[in-house]
Amino acid sequence: MIRVVTLDESLHDRYESYLARRGDARFGHDLAWGHVLRESYGVDTQHLIALEGESVVGVCPFFLCKPLFGGAHYVTNPFPTYCGPLVDSSEALNAILKAVREKTSSADHAEVLSPVPLSEVEAGLLPFEDRLDYTYRLSLENGSEEVFNVFSRDHKRILRKTEVLKEIELIVDTDGNFLDPFHRLYVSIYAGKHGFIPHGKRLFRAIFRHFPKGAARIYLARINGRFVGAMFTFWTHNEVYYGWSAVLPDSVHHPTHFLIWKIIQDAIAEGYRWFNMGEAARDHHGLNHFKRGWGTEVLEPCRYFIPGLSAEPSPRLFDRVGWTRRFISKLPSRMVTTFLSPAIRFFL
Repeated sequence: MIRVVTLDESLHDRYESYLARRGDARFGHDLAWGHVLRESYGVDTQHLIALEGESVVGVCPFFLCKPLFGGAHYVTNPFPTYCGPLVDSSEALNAILKAVREKTSSADHAEVLSPVPLSEVEAGLLPFEDRLDYTYRLSLENGSEEVFNVFSRDHKRILRKTEVLKEIELIVDTDGNFLDPFHRLYVSIYAGKHGFIPHGKRLFRAIFRHFPKGAARIYLARINGRFVGAMFTFWTHNEVYYGWSAVLPDSVHHPTHFLIWKIIQDAIAEGYRWFNMGEAARDHHGLNHFKRGWGTEVLEPCRYFIPGLSAEPSPRLFDRVGWTRRFISKLPSRMVTTFLSPAIRFFL
């Protein structure tokens, strides 16, 4: 018989051992990510672990968020990617989902986010489903030459202009020493261009502090002493995940392409199986076209809404408040990071 319990310290070793033997674990499943979210935004970790006897047969990251508006709710990962249950069987999955439903009865709702649709789910456990994004993932198992061959003609053409590399300095930061230039670029793009509230440095410092060395890396491009691009990546389990990117437009040097290619080459050299380019909203045609150009496999992640005190699904926050983007984009960067970034904890 399978029983599901809330993870406590006595089960940490078994939880981590289970992740280590899975081929589909992601950084969002790691206990380190829970420490980061708690330290940065006060998110409470209530992960679930399914046991058959003393053997672990499934796990599910589970975070309790307490926003200023909308009521406390659970989510399997608040950002930046889809992470959900990992199980050995449909029995374990359904046992975990029943535990999710039971916990959710006293909360506003729960969201189970999965990188792929969940199958063999008992009727009624997942009553609402959204498919809002695509995820783009590139297999690295065939080596650099074969990987390069699957790129689009445009991407190949740009990467063959190797003479521009004489002017671009590519930097790999595994310690967070270049967090300041990354964050300046990130704020300028996310807030100044797109009107999103960027995460503060506190989050990124916590990532470097809680994850082992090399599991978080910033890739940067510098031209004539000026940083023109930066990408924050996670290197865990079998996957490199492209978490946050901030690159200035440059149709001569194309730093985006050379940064991505550098990440891919490093990942292949270190034996990683996948390069995950992250998500793109289904209606963002330009971004979808760009990510498909790297020869990626397209996944259809799912957002499952489980009712609690709220009976109907609610749209994602950034889909509800799109009108604020124009306002945020006009604010000075210092004002955004000083007053708005810390407020993210009230809207998760």
